[in-house]
Amino acid sequence: MAEYRETPDWREQITADVRELFGRLVGEVLDDAKRLVPVDTGHLRESLSAEINGDTARIGSELNYALYVEEGHRVAYAGPDGETVFTGDVVPPQPYLRPALYRRRGA
Repeated sequence: MAEYRETPDWREQITADVRELFGRLVGEVLDDAKRLVPVDTGHLRESLSAEINGDTARIGSELNYALYVEEGHRVAYAGPDGETVFTGDVVPPQPYLRPALYRRRGA
C-alpha cells in the first residue's frame, strides 16, 4: 500500500480543483441553456452568458424579454389613456434555464 504524504500546498490544490470543476459545471449549464432556448431570431440564444464571481455564478441574459420566455406572460398593450389593457391571451412558458440547471449530471 502506498504511503500517504501531505504536501504543503494541498489547500491551494483543492481550491484550484474546485474552481476548475465549478467552471466546467457552469459551462455545461450554459451550453444546455443555449441548446434548450427557443429560437426565433437567435438573439436570445446569442445573449446568454455566464459570469463567475468567487463561489457564485450567474447564467442568463440581459435582454428584457428573457424572463417572459422562461416563465410565460399575459398579453397586454397600452390603452388610449396609457392604462394597461390585458387581452386575456397567455403566452405559455418555454423554460430553458431551469431545465439546464436541474439536468442530472455525471460524477
